[in-house]
Amino acid sequence: MAGNLFLDAQELLQQNDGLNYINYNTLKEEHKEFLLSNLWDFKFIVPPAAVYYPGDQLLSARTISVDPTLPGSLSEITAIIRQFTIHQTVMSGTTAGSITIQYMDREDQAIAVFIDDWREKLGGRENRYMFRKEDTIATGLLTMYNSSRSPIREYTLYGMQLADGSPVLQASFTSDEPSNIGQDSIQFNFEHFELTWKNI
Repeated sequence: MAGNLFLDAQELLQQNDGLNYINYNTLKEEHKEFLLSNLWDFKFIVPPAAVYYPGDQLLSARTISVDPTLPGSLSEITAIIRQFTIHQTVMSGTTAGSITIQYMDREDQAIAVFIDDWREKLGGRENRYMFRKEDTIATGLLTMYNSSRSPIREYTLYGMQLADGSPVLQASFTSDEPSNIGQDSIQFNFEHFELTWKNI
């Protein structure tokens, strides 16, 4: 009698199990949630002392997006020993970086006044008087959340300083259809950041 020509997939998998994780029960990962781009919050946990500050609630309500540039560069040390090349990877650069925050301002111009007053304290238009650094730097906190709105990652940004105050002063005025001119993209630099994993 001829042998069975129809092979069972399970038998083949037992013989070649290098990819045995490719199945629904493994890949569903007990239905864990994906990381989402819209579950975050940013606040100044230490606002600049000498600057007009409109408050955490107003800033949170008017923050559209946050785009951090976080340092994490690595460099390589190389040695050639008896014609063998040996590599060692080490931390490179600093822990400084930048963050761009998009705000949506309204008729009260609270965002514009906040940013322009910060810029003014770094060198006044009329007298070029500059406030002390300790009174014009801030500490920021960027928090990522899971789908249950519990924090899962925190970036604490130290020594935050305004990098450009001009966006709140720029606008294009027309006589045509009205448009929203209250959206401002503001860049800040920071001297150091700490990363805290909250769900490990």
